[in-house]
Amino acid sequence: MAKGVILVVEDDKSSLDVVDQALKEEGFTVLKAETVFKARGFLSKKAPDLVIIDRKLPDGDGLALCQEMRQQPAYAKTPVLFLTGKGSTADRVVGLKMGADDYLTKPFSPEELVARVEAVLRRSGQLETRTVVEWEGLRLDLDARKTYLKEKPLDLSSKEFDLLAVLLSRKDRVLTRAFLLQNVWNYEGEAELSTRVVDVTLSHLKEKLGTWGQRIAAVRGFGYRLDSK
Repeated sequence: MAKGVILVVEDDKSSLDVVDQALKEEGFTVLKAETVFKARGFLSKKAPDLVIIDRKLPDGDGLALCQEMRQQPAYAKTPVLFLTGKGSTADRVVGLKMGADDYLTKPFSPEELVARVEAVLRRSGQLETRTVVEWEGLRLDLDARKTYLKEKPLDLSSKEFDLLAVLLSRKDRVLTRAFLLQNVWNYEGEAELSTRVVDVTLSHLKEKLGTWGQRIAAVRGFGYRLDSK
């Protein structure tokens, strides 16, 4: 079952292909529009669960489309995420004031895009959050924040728990240290200045997981990956 329908308004083919693939791999249905005019066509039929909009489009600024949506009752509460090369603080402020729920600048990582999309959908109540994650003898109770390995409880710190939850949600994908800093530590600064905290926390986590932790592989020069095979 698809997680939801996402309308992507983007005229750059390479960016559109990356977004399309990343979202489809996570179970979303993707509608693609290269212009504001085509986007209006999709919106006239049915409101999607979320709209991703580029600011610079062939027939206008994505801000205008967002503003139009906010003025129409049918789309007033439809989540909007701007994905754009306009990354100054002023641009972000304008985008959020126009009604966007989030603002992601290019270049971007597919992992961060998916994480942002899911976070926006959770906040809007349109994405069901799994309360228990089970895999290969490991069980995470996300509500109680408890971890069990082969039914035995593990004493994980708050960040170790969050790190393991993110790794489990992205099995077989390399997660960069910058991505982990943003999604586990909510760090928005220059990621390269603090990547050591990821390595230290990951080391402690693997130690507590014992032989199970061997599934977590370090990818030299990039980050970490939880292998399912």
